[in-house]
Amino acid sequence: MYPTLRAAGFAVLTAAAAARAGDASCWVYFGTSATDARRGIYFSRLDQDSGSLSPAVRVADRPDSVFLAFAPDRRHLYSLAEVPGPEGGPVEAIETYAVDAASGRLAGAGERVAGGPESCHIGVDPSGRCVLTANYSGHYVEVFPILADSTVGERSCIVRHSGSGPDRSRQESAHPHSINADPSGRFAIVADLGLDRLFIYRLDAARGSLSPNDPPFTRVAPGAGPRHFAFHPDGRHAFVINEMGGSITAFTWDGEKGILAPCGTVPILRKDYKGLNTSAEVVVGRSGRFVYGSNRGDDSIVVHAFDPATGRLTFVQRMADGIEVPRNYAIDPSGRWLVCGNLKADTATAYRIDPETGRLTLAGTITVPEPLCVRFLQM
Repeated sequence: MYPTLRAAGFAVLTAAAAARAGDASCWVYFGTSATDARRGIYFSRLDQDSGSLSPAVRVADRPDSVFLAFAPDRRHLYSLAEVPGPEGGPVEAIETYAVDAASGRLAGAGERVAGGPESCHIGVDPSGRCVLTANYSGHYVEVFPILADSTVGERSCIVRHSGSGPDRSRQESAHPHSINADPSGRFAIVADLGLDRLFIYRLDAARGSLSPNDPPFTRVAPGAGPRHFAFHPDGRHAFVINEMGGSITAFTWDGEKGILAPCGTVPILRKDYKGLNTSAEVVVGRSGRFVYGSNRGDDSIVVHAFDPATGRLTFVQRMADGIEVPRNYAIDPSGRWLVCGNLKADTATAYRIDPETGRLTLAGTITVPEPLCVRFLQM
């Protein structure tokens, strides 16, 4: 039986947090793709000393709550979800939740129904003035202003992508798969799986608008299918995971001109793997010394060491323990733990990160229904 939104469940978590108030811990939130009775957003408490996760409890019940993003103030959470459309089918909505950091509770604060198919990725610009979304099947990216009450206003910008890639089975059209504001908030990077391009837009957060940079994009290898993107903590490097190519490409980032320059690509798929594989997520360790990329099919998280002087990624480890379709994962604020959502296993697994080598060691597992997104909130 999966945990539900019950006072008893909250009491257990709240009591546990109070009992360990002197210890380091943080909340972990899981967006899920469940649309049945298990649907919604779940949370757990990560003990940052031991790596243990408390049983997951549901804190919101919108179906297909697939991707989450915190506001910079960490007091509000934005979630993609599906709601019934005017013709009965599901349409895109952005949910706003107020966050109680002491208890981890979420309180619904607003809903913005955008219409069209549900987006696959959501982010908030560093100033907290707008929400950014990428829509894979709709072939566009959007900007929504954040209003004075922290809810989401009417869409202020939509940019449509067009074209196709060499693999007509997957790249028959544009497929924006993620959108990330850069650390300065002046640019937004869109990884388009269908076009093998990383588009660079100038972001005006005050107006809620996107405009093409000069140059407007950089390319990855034909048929690579760029999916998710991450900046290095130094603000001068970045990485994209190529879903179809089973690889990670490293870039230098010119934050003044908005230019991504590739400096190398490494495979993350085993050479002897023969089945279908799609790579999913790329995450940079808090120290910036290690980069983590995941495979679905060859279920694993692959660790590479990163040398910022050369831009080179060097293989360290392939972790498969407890992993089954690792769609998304994140590293906790202390930098000591990685928590992975395993979509097909209905679990979340916690891994200790060796600070010297970046290697992962399985520390524990909890049940979470169809986890698609992992996000942390320091208590």
